Amino acid sequence: MNKIDIYKKIIDDNKDLNFILSNIDYKNNIDGPLSKYVYIIKDNISMKNTITTGGSLFLKDYKSPYDATVIELLNNAGAIPIAKSNLDEFGLGGTGLYSGYGYVKNPYDKNRITGGSSSGSAVAQALKCCDFALGTDTGDSIRKPASYLGVIGYKPSYGIISRYGVLPYAPSLDHVGLFAKNFKVIFDVMKVIGKYDPKDFSSQDSNIDFNFINFKLNNLKICVIDEMYNDLDEQVKKLFDDTISKLNLKMNKISFNQDLLSLVSSTYQILTYAESVSCYQSFTGITFGSKEEGNNFEEIARNSRSKNFGSELKRRFTIGSYCTINENYEELFLKSKKIRTLIKNEMDNILKKHHFVISLGSNNIAPLVEDVLNKKDYLSSNVDNILQISNFGGYPSITIPMGKINGMSIGINITSRFNSDQYLLSFAKIFYDIIRMENKND
Repeated sequence: MNKIDIYKKIIDDNKDLNFILSNIDYKNNIDGPLSKYVYIIKDNISMKNTITTGGSLFLKDYKSPYDATVIELLNNAGAIPIAKSNLDEFGLGGTGLYSGYGYVKNPYDKNRITGGSSSGSAVAQALKCCDFALGTDTGDSIRKPASYLGVIGYKPSYGIISRYGVLPYAPSLDHVGLFAKNFKVIFDVMKVIGKYDPKDFSSQDSNIDFNFINFKLNNLKICVIDEMYNDLDEQVKKLFDDTISKLNLKMNKISFNQDLLSLVSSTYQILTYAESVSCYQSFTGITFGSKEEGNNFEEIARNSRSKNFGSELKRRFTIGSYCTINENYEELFLKSKKIRTLIKNEMDNILKKHHFVISLGSNNIAPLVEDVLNKKDYLSSNVDNILQISNFGGYPSITIPMGKINGMSIGINITSRFNSDQYLLSFAKIFYDIIRMENKND
């Protein structure tokens, strides 16, 4: 059995987890730098002649007429796509529970969530049925599922990977990133897809060298934000302390402006919900998408959206619309943009004095599905706030496996200065290797 057949068998053997939406039969004969790599695509990323649903029933029959730039670059480098993964509808969910095609189940405990919205890609990597899986991250959608499932989840600096051909959530915060089985894969893949793209208005020509740098740790300035640390329960705090101690480095504890930190979640929601409703105003069922019956344009659009949009999407669109109507636009939307800038400036000042901010990929292990649906165990924490701030500023951020509590994974998160991806990845690899070695010796 070759590698592709092995990967496809793992997918077939785990259909009950609902992490794959469609299989791809793609023969790639290109002998390129990624010709041995097999990958899975989050299904909000377009690939020519495949159904791209965005996790929504609205696009259940939409066949993409073109490749997203990231897919074009990967396939031209010889990489082989084998499937498209499930996700929260258009990325608006954060739990893996809000796809139009059903929950994505946690392979380690089906009663617990996977995290989202890149839930299917995270499960694919956890099951080792690919060399890497593409995801998108608007607030934590790669890094939190990576924490819950014990895999590496990397969000590059904003604009390094083109978003052309990627269904948006909130364009000013959206990042394409990946889950990978090791750091060699990440470096190899980023050399191919970390390219400027004139078709993406937010793309940047960063000229980042995606090669590992083996540097000495004792020159680094690293910090932990007090408000994040104080949010943790004692069991998580102990695991975090034990993990940090393996670096044998002085760790500065600093305080984030508490007034600003308390506004991160509401600022994030107002901005992303407003941007998302703007992005999908054209989804009426008339130009494309699932069309329902109606006597006129308004009825067709209303019926099409009512039947084929999910409840969480409707909730967020409603809030986004409320925040952008004339009487609320300045008070809610514009004020939130200003607060975002203040929060970013606060983090910029921290990163000017430190190379890395160490946090967590989630404030605890994956919560129970029942608790999340009943809103009992998924309240915003300062861990979530730190993850979202990295999208506010477009900073590179990565979650790596830290350890387990009660048999379930939890990851440590590292964020660094904008466009310092080479140093972030190199430090994360060194840290990752230390954790693995120490855990092996324990």
